[in-house]
Amino acid sequence: MTGAEFHGVDIDLLADYAGGALDGTPEAERVAALIAADPAWQEAYSVLAPQMAAVGALLGELPAETMPEDVAARLDAAFAAAGAPDPARPATDAVPGTVQDLAGRRRTRGNHRWLRFTAPIGIAAGAVALLGYTLARPQTASEDSGSAPEAVPAMGGVMVAATPATTLNTGTDYSLGTLGQSRKGGPEAPLSAPDDISSAREPESALARLRLPDALLDCLTAIARQNGGGAISAESVDYARFDGQPALVVQFTAANGQWIWASGTDCGLPGGGADTLGSVPVR
Repeated sequence: MTGAEFHGVDIDLLADYAGGALDGTPEAERVAALIAADPAWQEAYSVLAPQMAAVGALLGELPAETMPEDVAARLDAAFAAAGAPDPARPATDAVPGTVQDLAGRRRTRGNHRWLRFTAPIGIAAGAVALLGYTLARPQTASEDSGSAPEAVPAMGGVMVAATPATTLNTGTDYSLGTLGQSRKGGPEAPLSAPDDISSAREPESALARLRLPDALLDCLTAIARQNGGGAISAESVDYARFDGQPALVVQFTAANGQWIWASGTDCGLPGGGADTLGSVPVR
């Protein structure tokens, strides 16, 4: 799989970024800038990051595996040969050490051993295949209109671990390029707001529904499902705009990182999903 097949996105570089291999390098900053500014990179990252998080979670649930019997036998033989006295060397007093009985520590697990060895490979291959299919398939008219089904299935359980501690009404008109720049003050800083809060415009009446606690929770749950990184902890919400449309801008943390997410007025409604207008990771 190459980036040339998917709108010029370097999939290998993006996978390194999503997996944390580029953390602390100039390449990480370059990829983050591409994700923030280029819709193709953002789309690829939004598909790849949740799948990698899901694979990591599944791998973490696998039990520790014992060494295969044939490998252990070869190691036992090698250790025994290495410990045998060399007739060409004079005998010397040696301090006896503690010898571990490797054979006694092994447990027989039959065919389940090989299933556990091959399962992670199958999971990872499935994630990559899903990424390729999602990026390569043509969009339908319903998907272009924003009514596409969520790409990542619900992971079950409670999807909102913490509701927002900060509520803003900035009326800011964000774009994909500025959405990621709204968080510059560290993990505890809220989304940017005008210096004179009293002069900020009130959000459109279309967002009034999302001020109701139940509706807001439904919206946050839909965002968590769309994000695909498990339960989210929402840090702040801003009743604002995105590309001129009324939008709820949410800053949250999930298993797949920190995100700033803009959702439209249908967020949380039946059939509306997260009504995603734009989203960017925070690195």
